[in-house]
Amino acid sequence: MTLRDIAHSLFAEAIATQSPSSIVYESSKKYDTYFDDATRIFPVAVGKASVEMMSGLLDYLNENYPSKIYKKPIVVSNPQEMISTHDFTHIVSSHPTPDDSSLYASRVVLDYIDQSSESDLAIFLISGGGSSLLSLPADGISLDDKIKLTQLLLASGCNINDINTVRKHVSKIKGGRLNSAALPSRSISLLISDVINDDLSSIASGPTVADETTFHDAINVLNKYNIFEKSPESIQNHLKKGVDNSAMETPKEFDNNIIEIISSNIVFRKTLADLAEAKNFNVVSLEETFEGLAIDDAERLYDKVTNINKPNTIIISGGETLVNLNGNGLGGRNQEFALSFLRKYVKENSKRELCLYSVGTDGIDGPTDAAGAIVDSDTIREYQSSDLNLESFLSNNDSYNFFRKLNSLIKTGATGTNIADIQITVIK
Repeated sequence: MTLRDIAHSLFAEAIATQSPSSIVYESSKKYDTYFDDATRIFPVAVGKASVEMMSGLLDYLNENYPSKIYKKPIVVSNPQEMISTHDFTHIVSSHPTPDDSSLYASRVVLDYIDQSSESDLAIFLISGGGSSLLSLPADGISLDDKIKLTQLLLASGCNINDINTVRKHVSKIKGGRLNSAALPSRSISLLISDVINDDLSSIASGPTVADETTFHDAINVLNKYNIFEKSPESIQNHLKKGVDNSAMETPKEFDNNIIEIISSNIVFRKTLADLAEAKNFNVVSLEETFEGLAIDDAERLYDKVTNINKPNTIIISGGETLVNLNGNGLGGRNQEFALSFLRKYVKENSKRELCLYSVGTDGIDGPTDAAGAIVDSDTIREYQSSDLNLESFLSNNDSYNFFRKLNSLIKTGATGTNIADIQITVIK
């Protein structure tokens, strides 16, 4: 096997091992007491992993509590092939920018949950992507203004926690407001985390989680990235009004809900490490995560690679990096990470035989059909025989077209999960 084959097979095996349906099925077993006590059960799944998560829950409920499921459960996902034998209402919504389908999905979910009563149980299955898939702007804010705000946030280099602080305060469903709609019924939230620090309130902007952030915090985030004044006037007015009106604030505590993270980037990296060790590789698992600019963190990883002298080594790392959009090219953070890694390799005139496999666990990297990119001996050989100007592609944020020309894109299709990004570095 080539080094890229090794990396790809490890990633594919880890994706299969961390199947959301299996994880939800196993996690459901500990909540039998709540299922027993409920008159009716209201299941809702939102996010990139929602189809698989709902399949796992319905496998369990149909085996044990088929008479308690209320009407059709609801699944809200990004566009993907629906592979499930279960009967549920599947709403295909928009990601990463909300559109009318996001508004529709939010209203359907709120109407569904509003039918629950004190003796019922709401089950929320939440994964990354939910912030856009469920989007219902606060009164006075149009969808167009919400989209403009989202675009400003994504282009600013703003990290996911800061983005969600703002999102929660311009929404009628985020920041715990979905769980408020479930009251007075009890609720269970099972989460697959795409947030590196596993902050509950940031996963899908915390629709079922009490929110510690405030309107004042949201304004501070926009000022921090110099985009408050660039934001639509309706956004500015709403946030200012919220600072002065405590009744508009997100809910700060709940006593009706249970929340559990059932999978995360940390868990996925541990799975990769275990699989690699079972194949007799020397495994180095980096505890630190890559959450800075992709072009900088790639160089940090390269420097760590140069300090590894033991052959047959695999370095496992992960995180969710940032990209400053200065150009008009095509690509995502994993592809830009790989391109910066390649630049450092070439600059150092390295001869080491290695493979960097930088990939989004959801199978999607930015606005492209690629999950990430590879840097290995094939990539380097193709690059050295080409006339491509690496610096030009990097400065134009055009990593996709660079790696497309070198046959080094990773294309997996949607994986059914979403737990941020992974780097697998194989050193021969």
